Amino acid sequence: MELSASTGQNAEKGVVVNQPSEKKRSISMKRRKAEGEASGKSRVIDLMNPKCCGKDVSLEEVKMFTKNQLKLHGYVGEEDLTSVWSEHFPFSVLAEEHFQSKTDIDLIGSVDDLTRAQFMQVCAARLLYVGRFKELKARREAEQKREESVKVEKSMERGKKLQLAMEQITEKDKELWGLKNEIADLKGKVHTLEKNKAELETRIVELCGQKKAAEVSKEEHGYDMLLAGFERAKKQAEFLFPDVSFDKLDPIKVVHNGTLVDDDEVDVEGGGDHGPDS
Repeated sequence: MELSASTGQNAEKGVVVNQPSEKKRSISMKRRKAEGEASGKSRVIDLMNPKCCGKDVSLEEVKMFTKNQLKLHGYVGEEDLTSVWSEHFPFSVLAEEHFQSKTDIDLIGSVDDLTRAQFMQVCAARLLYVGRFKELKARREAEQKREESVKVEKSMERGKKLQLAMEQITEKDKELWGLKNEIADLKGKVHTLEKNKAELETRIVELCGQKKAAEVSKEEHGYDMLLAGFERAKKQAEFLFPDVSFDKLDPIKVVHNGTLVDDDEVDVEGGGDHGPDS
């Protein structure tokens, strides 16, 4: 701006001043950053730094971003001349006929180039932030979809595990039901065995009684046999010795010390006289 003012003043005086044009030279990012820090502008972004704006930016991300934007930032052929991406689209005609009015032209013309340039920077910056917002939103939505997909997969996996567990529970229930039936059958058998045991114990008692009675009967039968033999022997003796009286004979007595005594009064171990020789 100072150069323009000086040139104007010299032109009014009729003096033409030729200012030597400065050669354009590239400024390294390191120098630019150093100059920014020296002037107090600490938010100079070092694009050569792999860590930009506090975030790691890989070369693959940059390539992918550029690859995704190639179609939108380029031009297509002549297939559709009505497309704003066509290389022959009449932008100037469209702007003059549909996007400009005298009021708008006067409004834009009422400000200087600096104001219009600043306005374009504001619009571009706002569009940049809107685009960045949409990009982050799309990423968040994609991440949410991915997380939901993972959740669905995990839910399906949990469902399969739950189904398997239910099937195992059903099998265990069947096995438990079978064991309960076996236990019931065994209880029935135990009850039957206990009943049979009681009947057998009763039968044993009856048999013991019958055995005892048989033993008593056996003793009585032996005594009867003894009496029958004694009577038979007595009759034979009376037949053989008719002159002798056998009335004093007693089958339950024995001869002891020259007299007839009861059998239970004789000490057999002491050597009674009821042996064969007696």
